[in-house]
Amino acid sequence: MTGNMRHGTPSDERQQRTDESDRQIRKDLIMKWLFAGLVAIVVVAVIVLLSARDTEEGERADFAGQGGDGPTFAVDGARLVRADDGLRVQAVVPTPTPGSYEYPSGDMVAKWATPHPRIVVGGPGEPEAFTMWAIVFNYPDLCTEDCDLDDLAEGAAAKGGVFQADARIAADDEMEFMGSIRLGQSPSTGSALENPLGAEVHLAIAPHGKALGGTDGWRQLNGPVGNPTLWWAATFSP
Repeated sequence: MTGNMRHGTPSDERQQRTDESDRQIRKDLIMKWLFAGLVAIVVVAVIVLLSARDTEEGERADFAGQGGDGPTFAVDGARLVRADDGLRVQAVVPTPTPGSYEYPSGDMVAKWATPHPRIVVGGPGEPEAFTMWAIVFNYPDLCTEDCDLDDLAEGAAAKGGVFQADARIAADDEMEFMGSIRLGQSPSTGSALENPLGAEVHLAIAPHGKALGGTDGWRQLNGPVGNPTLWWAATFSP
């Protein structure tokens, strides 16, 4: 039996090594092609994202001082992106120093709002709470005069509505708020969003005093307080 066994010749061994080398070269080429393809996909994705960010830059507006008085609170601090299906809003503003501005009282709430806790000025190491609201007038040409609280009433021709956009406990030197309002979204009060491309949009930041815990803290971050004389606001005309 052993006399009939065939042993590989040197020529066979060289061919085997050559075949293995060819397979390795092909494998290396395939890996390089796959890597190059992956890099190309990543580059295209980055370009698309950057292009989308550029096209969605939207509109910019300044936040006026509290109640519309004094120096500008934040230059280009407000941003609005309009789309057929809704609005996206953003605000980047400095955090007001506790005690440096006028505070509302806890009983300054609208009839439709939840009760607000007593407002206390934050001390050292005690961050304060803030909310941001989008006040949207669907048909600004139909406002009674300048679009204001009168145009939020039931049956108002301008169909104004109030939407909470975001809330923050301000522990840093700067605050960033972000939010969105969908087409048809129900407001906290007033009318739903009907005309995102043609609406007049006001962004308002309301102070709520020292951030509290428990139920009081929830009420701070989920309800309005004060009035336009106590808010920092920005306006976007259509």
